Amino acid sequence: MTPDAARQAARALIDARNAVTALEDLPEGCIPATADDSRAIQEAMADLCGWPLAGYKIGCTTAAAQEMLKTDRPFPGRVFGPFLLRSPAAAPAGNFIRQGVEGEFAFKLAADIPARPDPWTRAEVAERVACLFPAVEIIDTRFTRFAEAGILRLTADTGANGGLVLGDAVADRAAVDLEDAEIVMSIEGAETGRGRGREALGHPLEALAWLANDLSRRGYGLLAGQVVTTGTCTGMQYVPDGGTATAEFGGLGTVTVTFPA
Repeated sequence: MTPDAARQAARALIDARNAVTALEDLPEGCIPATADDSRAIQEAMADLCGWPLAGYKIGCTTAAAQEMLKTDRPFPGRVFGPFLLRSPAAAPAGNFIRQGVEGEFAFKLAADIPARPDPWTRAEVAERVACLFPAVEIIDTRFTRFAEAGILRLTADTGANGGLVLGDAVADRAAVDLEDAEIVMSIEGAETGRGRGREALGHPLEALAWLANDLSRRGYGLLAGQVVTTGTCTGMQYVPDGGTATAEFGGLGTVTVTFPA
């Protein structure tokens, strides 16, 4: 994909997001055919949108999500500053085409994880984590049909990230058994999904290492202060306009987001 085609695709996605308009597809000649194409569009979107970069998300870290999108690997997405929220959050439904929610574990970085030739390990990225957050990712895509859009289009579309809601920081991350830590998601008071930290590539820190290496391959690093959310542990559920989603993280806290109609 040429740089001009990537920028044209990115502009279409930015315009659709600003107008809250669904796309049947990207313009002819701008449809990603490879993972590198989709990442080039996402990078062009980050350059053109004017929103500060707050961090990243990781999609398809579970077998169920990979099966739904017919892939065998995760994908990256960017989280922009205007869409990084604190719980309890209100995110107007009119800002989304269709709002989904996922319960996840997120990290804030204390130090950079720069691009380098050698792969980053889980232990190395763990040393660069400042704190842990219970989090709810808001899933939204500019494409009319989510699953049918496919992983390449969704990656181009900032990884289908509509927003990220953080709970209270957990400073002593090392004291938490993240592999076994459970999240219970409820919508309008009814449980809709539950799962443990191991859903995210076996451990949320494994997901963080995966992202560091995926970005490094394209010459990018992660920066101190950025937030990375590591993938759903509860599956994705849609929330009706006016509805409220609540993710319970046991002793780690609760994250709530309401979508006022």
